[in-house]
Amino acid sequence: MYSCFPQIILGFHGCDKDLGEEVLKAEKSILKNSQNTYDWLGSGIYFWENNHLRA
Repeated sequence: MYSCFPQIILGFHGCDKDLGEEVLKAEKSILKNSQNTYDWLGSGIYFWENNHLRA
């Protein structure tokens, strides 16, 4: 996709607009770790780099 890595990485998290705005205003994380048995990377909060459709 790039010949070199950009200095800014866009990470997308699948949530609605209201939650996204609360996350930006919060002084601490209000996102909750996913604990699903099908989470292939284990429990955590997931972001997709440069792909808002996958998020």
